[in-house]
Amino acid sequence: MDLGKGQKGFTLIEIAIVMVIVGILMGGGIPLLRSLMEQKKRDETISYMKEVKEVLINYAKIHGRLPFADTDGDGIEDSNSYHGFLPYVTISMSPMDSYSRHLKYEVNRNLTIDKNTTCLTIRSGLKGYPKVVDSDGSPKPFSVSAVIISAGSGDADNDGDVFDKITSGSFIGDNTDGRPNYIRYPPVNNFDDIVKYIGGYEIYSGLCEFLDLAVNNKSSKTIYIYNATQGIDIGSLKPGRSGLYHILSGSKIEIRNKSGGGGKIVDSDPPTPIILSGYGATINVD
Repeated sequence: MDLGKGQKGFTLIEIAIVMVIVGILMGGGIPLLRSLMEQKKRDETISYMKEVKEVLINYAKIHGRLPFADTDGDGIEDSNSYHGFLPYVTISMSPMDSYSRHLKYEVNRNLTIDKNTTCLTIRSGLKGYPKVVDSDGSPKPFSVSAVIISAGSGDADNDGDVFDKITSGSFIGDNTDGRPNYIRYPPVNNFDDIVKYIGGYEIYSGLCEFLDLAVNNKSSKTIYIYNATQGIDIGSLKPGRSGLYHILSGSKIEIRNKSGGGGKIVDSDPPTPIILSGYGATINVD
């Protein structure tokens, strides 16, 4: 009987110890579980934003421009709107990140027009908004093609807006409106936004190819080199003159006897109108 009582008492002690251990684990496990769930949401949002970025670049390759922003919440781009939210319907993407929020989106206004303007803008150097400071590099803001921003889990800086800002230190920026610039920064106590941006040459490399067009005017009259794709004269040549023009591959070129696309097309070798591609071309007018 004494052995039985001892065995029974030992079992109760074991149960008590197990309950204490479970209690300790539960006390520390809930914050750990929350942390793991938050990291999962953040990883899913980062993956979603990477996909959005690639879709935007492919959209530019297809349409020659980036989409406008969505300002009324229907997911469709709104003409001449450069700052708002991601036009997820226009680019055929899911509407929200893992935090059930729409991504903020801003695009350089000169990249929303057409292929020629997009390529020439990037080639000459991006200027204006959106601007970004990236904490992985210099604290000086630089212009980008477009920026997308997730607000993360909430209002980390407690200013009433889910998008955060950093106002002190070497790297500063304000993701509430991007003025004077947006900020890409690792998560800290008062900042948990996730920021991705598209640099100019991420679009340029897949969209823009330029070629040199040489035109020799051996005729007795002035000719006009007309870019029908852009709807402008890119040059004129008097008799006996030659010219070299840097144009976008895929441009439709016409040689005319009057400016602005007027008059008649002049006989040439090869004959125009002609759509040029490759690295170089020569047109002779006799």
